[in-house]
Amino acid sequence: MTGHTDPLAANLARWEEQVDIHIGSDFYRVKEFLAGETSLDPLILDEIGDLRGKHLLHLQCHFGLDTLSLARLGAEATGLDFSPRAIAAAESLAAEANLEARFICARVDEAHQKAGTGYDIVFSSWGVLMWLPDLGVWAHNIAQCLAPGGYFYLAEGHPMLWVFDDEGETVAKNLRAIRPYFLEGPQQWDNARDYAEPAVSLTHFRTHEWQHTLGEVVTALAGAGLQIEFLHEHDRLVWQGLPCLVQVGPYFRMPDEAPRLPLSYSVKARKG
Repeated sequence: MTGHTDPLAANLARWEEQVDIHIGSDFYRVKEFLAGETSLDPLILDEIGDLRGKHLLHLQCHFGLDTLSLARLGAEATGLDFSPRAIAAAESLAAEANLEARFICARVDEAHQKAGTGYDIVFSSWGVLMWLPDLGVWAHNIAQCLAPGGYFYLAEGHPMLWVFDDEGETVAKNLRAIRPYFLEGPQQWDNARDYAEPAVSLTHFRTHEWQHTLGEVVTALAGAGLQIEFLHEHDRLVWQGLPCLVQVGPYFRMPDEAPRLPLSYSVKARKG
């Protein structure tokens, strides 16, 4: 497929448009990063391990903010993203922050060809899997990029969030199940609102997203020959995935009167 009929091309057009918006947004806190703060949340910092001297590949890195935060922790970091504008912005940000990192413009299914192999760590986080049509291809590329003994780390929103009603602001309304958990093929959405700057109206308003269950994620990694070391589910999320969620520090959680539910998860899987 080509042009507007290609779901990945439509998604790319939207991400290309969002790069400059995101760099200037309060959501991404680029000024604070340049002043020395990290863009990585405490959950990731607690679980990712010692990065000093490790060769690390960051998949779907956007404009490189997390890649450069990983470099600050001592990783020899490479960021990969399919958006040429994002990669150019990442290189500019690295120069401005005086940090060493390599950036590559490529799709995830090209990772082992374009970024190479032998990495100690492959990393990915927050809002990434919904843009990938085939997790088998994704996991295969991760396994090929890793050196023997290396590991993959993922932090991601929980797929249960997809099921719930995200209109309205009450717990009762938000916890209504309105969508199936099990879906095949891309879901097409028309949404001109940018998540980082809701007041901005985007020209490229159509996206194509794939719903992946938790079982699909773990099975894909295991099927690529990776050994699951942990699968942690968490009651917190780094964005307001439902309107009823309340912010506590860097995270959004269910309000006190509501049941605790899994809002995110993290996986670590090692190559033998």
